[in-house]
Amino acid sequence: MANYIKIFLGFFNDNLGVVTLIAGAFALFLYKRQQRDYKKDAASLILQEIRYAEQQIRTARQNGDSYSLASKLLPTNSWNDKIHLFVKDLEENQIDMINTFYAKAKYIDILILKRSDQLTGPHTQQNQFSPASIPVPQNPGQLNQFVQVTLPIPPSPESVTIGLLKQVSSSVEFIYNTPVVEKLRKISNKKWWHLF
Repeated sequence: MANYIKIFLGFFNDNLGVVTLIAGAFALFLYKRQQRDYKKDAASLILQEIRYAEQQIRTARQNGDSYSLASKLLPTNSWNDKIHLFVKDLEENQIDMINTFYAKAKYIDILILKRSDQLTGPHTQQNQFSPASIPVPQNPGQLNQFVQVTLPIPPSPESVTIGLLKQVSSSVEFIYNTPVVEKLRKISNKKWWHLF
C-alpha cells in the first residue's frame, strides 16, 4: 500500500504541470456551471413572473378591469436585477418588449396600491361651496352684486386612478407565448452538460 502511495506522489511531482492543468480545467468547469445554473434559475423565475402577471391581467380583464387590491402583479421583479444575464441571448427589440411588459405591470401595481389607499384612506371634508357653483363679484367695486359662475367639476382622484388602470391594463401586450419568452424557456431548460 505504501508503495502505491509513493508511485502516486511521484507521478504528481514529476507531472506538476499536468496536474495544475487538470485542476484549472476542473475549476473553470465548476465556475461555468455555476454561472449557467444562476442564469437558468433567473430565466425560470422571470418566466414565472411573466406567466403570473399575465394571468392576473387576464382575470382582471374578464372582470371589467377590476383588480384584487390584495395582490400584486409582480411580487418580485427579477428582470431589472438580472437583465444583464440575457443581453447576449436576446436582441434589442426583444429586451425592449420585456422591459415594456415589466414597466406596465409595475405601473399597474402602483395604481392598484393607489386605489387601495383611496378606498381605505381618510376622506377629506367637502368645502362650503360646491366646486360647480361659486359666487363671484360681478363688479369689484360693488361687493353686493354677485354673478353665479358654474365651473366644471374636476374628476375625482378615484375616477382618474380607475381610468388610468383601465387604460394601462388594456395596453399590455401578452408575451408569454412569443419567441422572446421561448428563448428564455430554452435557457431555463438547458441540461447540465450545456455550458455555453
